[in-house]
Amino acid sequence: MPVYKSIQLVGTSDKNWADAVKNCYDEAKKTLRGIRVIEILKSDVKVKEDVDKLIYKNIRFEYFI
Repeated sequence: MPVYKSIQLVGTSDKNWADAVKNCYDEAKKTLRGIRVIEILKSDVKVKEDVDKLIYKNIRFEYFI
């Protein structure tokens, strides 16, 4: 029976939500092996005066241990 470990990370992008997910995944795969599932738990867009918009994603990764 496989065992999964789950962690939560926050990815950001000033382009779009898909880029935020990709940025987060690119960082996670540097140290995590066997990533099987990426789940978008929550998405928030924070608008700032000096930046058009900054997109945040709360993402859960599951991987074999």
